[in-house]
Amino acid sequence: MSMKDNEFSCPECNGHLNIGGKIVFATQTKRKHKGLIMMSPTVGEYNYIHHNKFQLEKGELVDFECPMCQVDLTSEVNEEHAMIYMVVAEDNMEYELYFSKIAGQQSTYVVAHDNVESFGDDAIDFESLYV
Repeated sequence: MSMKDNEFSCPECNGHLNIGGKIVFATQTKRKHKGLIMMSPTVGEYNYIHHNKFQLEKGELVDFECPMCQVDLTSEVNEEHAMIYMVVAEDNMEYELYFSKIAGQQSTYVVAHDNVESFGDDAIDFESLYV
């Protein structure tokens, strides 16, 4: 099974965020620069594609929005993370996928009920973020 087979969706409108092997987000920096980002659907892989004039500065907080309904994807319990849904193709289970909104920070969390898997060099204990 490939992570590219998983479905990623907006928690507000349930619109599909993945297309062409990437996950697409509308983004805005605190400097008010706006652009689309296409991220890898592989959890723990942090490469992304963007317009060459849309640059992120390491350490800056980036707002992620659904490109369809424009809802802010910021987690309700931690403003430094965004949250979307991931449905795994293998078992058709829905998970909450949290990822850091801080440019250059590599931390991702896949959550289902009481089970949490952490990914990335900067991942810390999930409960310390959400308690």
